[in-house]
Amino acid sequence: MIRLVRECRYRPAYLPFCACLVFALGAAIQAPARAQPTDASLGTTVDGLLAAGRRLSPALRASALDTEAASAKASGADALDDPTIADSYTYYKDPGVFSAHTVMLTQAFPLWGKRSLRRQAALADVDASRGRERAAQDELDEKIKVAYAQYYLAARDIAVNQEIAGLARRMRSAASVRYGQGGGDQVAVIQALGEETTAKVEAARLEGAKSAARALLNTLVGRSADAPLAEPLRLKPVPTNDPALTLLVDRARAVNPTLVASNAAIEAARTRSTLADKAWYPDVTVGAGPLIQTNNRPVGFSATVGLNIPLPWGREGAGQQEAAAQLGAAQQRFDAARLEIEGALGEAVAKLRAARTAEALLRQEALPQARGAFRTVLANYGQGKGDLTAAISAEHQTHDVELRLLQTQLDEQVELAAIERLIGGDL
Repeated sequence: MIRLVRECRYRPAYLPFCACLVFALGAAIQAPARAQPTDASLGTTVDGLLAAGRRLSPALRASALDTEAASAKASGADALDDPTIADSYTYYKDPGVFSAHTVMLTQAFPLWGKRSLRRQAALADVDASRGRERAAQDELDEKIKVAYAQYYLAARDIAVNQEIAGLARRMRSAASVRYGQGGGDQVAVIQALGEETTAKVEAARLEGAKSAARALLNTLVGRSADAPLAEPLRLKPVPTNDPALTLLVDRARAVNPTLVASNAAIEAARTRSTLADKAWYPDVTVGAGPLIQTNNRPVGFSATVGLNIPLPWGREGAGQQEAAAQLGAAQQRFDAARLEIEGALGEAVAKLRAARTAEALLRQEALPQARGAFRTVLANYGQGKGDLTAAISAEHQTHDVELRLLQTQLDEQVELAAIERLIGGDL
């Protein structure tokens, strides 16, 4: 690049061209760095993880390839069978009758709309494969949403535990001061030290839980388990209004990918049942070719037309029974999937409402009460009133309420993710 610029100095007429070339080369060098997605912010929100999972997940790529395979199969479903070429030789001992070779090219032609039915069934299979692909994506989205909620709440648990560790240090300091002034005993100091040790042990456990959630998230989005993830910032907002179950059921019936796939499977089975009924109708086979005599006389021409004969003891009857059974099974699977989805929706909506009610009570009543009681007991202990056992008990109660609050938030995210999977989209 430097040599090119020097040459341009001596050739002013080529300066615009050289400048453009240098700029293009620099842009080409920097383009890959800009084109590659950055992972520095991956993990801050669930949206980035969902996008990464849809882009990198091997399971989703496999589902997409299944759909591609079904589409490729459908493109040739109505094609004719390969033609057949045959050579038959006829020999006569009578010298007055000349022997000959008959070369015949034959082609079978299905009649009665059979080719069109084959294509319709194959296209229905493509629709079913697309539905399964979308269902796989929705299931992956649900897993990522739940894993992200666990990752976020593990981080929040660590923050709460750090607050508890700070309170334990304050209690130990207060117990030490009180003991030094002759107003307490050594047992209280030891109890306070024990609370600090418990907080440290809990911190180690929570770090392990956070690492496990990080590993699960990485594997879900197609990355190595030990890949770094950014700190989570916020959970997905939970709708404030109560979702109407009837509306959710109607939406699930319309767009749930599992139901869409089952409905497409019914259509494919119904088309194949019609095709099996038409197997009793004969198809035509047409052939033609040269007739080559062994006496070097001019080449003749031979043609043939044939019809297949469906027999009552043949495979046609068995094919009809198979197609009818497959159609019935597809309809039953659709009904089973519909009932399962409706039941799961009802269960998820009820649990979501219960979790939201519990969160409101914990956040608005139980947590302020527990924190107020703890501050009062700790302040009294610092002033030489009461004993450390009451302060430790109040601290444990506050910690329990905070953990229950985090658990209700996790419950909300789990049920919200389940509802969104069942209705085939965001709530």
